[in-house]
Amino acid sequence: MAEKLNGENNEQGSMNQSEGSTNLQSFIATQIQQQEKVSRETDNLDTRKRENFIARALSESHRMSMEAERSRQKTENLHVELGERRMAQWSREHSAEVLQDQDSLADLTCPHD
Repeated sequence: MAEKLNGENNEQGSMNQSEGSTNLQSFIATQIQQQEKVSRETDNLDTRKRENFIARALSESHRMSMEAERSRQKTENLHVELGERRMAQWSREHSAEVLQDQDSLADLTCPHD
């Protein structure tokens, strides 16, 4: 599985993928190699199940990276379309509505004697 993953890393890296995603996949590949060494003697898990789990996890990670990039692009487009000043104003208004003072939050979470 680790060898297969390393091959996929090289292919995807050449497809102009984001740096963070490639670093994550490299980290995962290294962890898989280490886990395979350790688990050969001590683990009785089905290798196919482990490989399927890893493949699904990597697929989901890639999907989430793509969604995050789309969201970033939408936000950037809104900033261009509506202007930085308006977006900053809306952000401040939203923060004022959503965020609470730390003292108020502490009162809500800590019971009084």
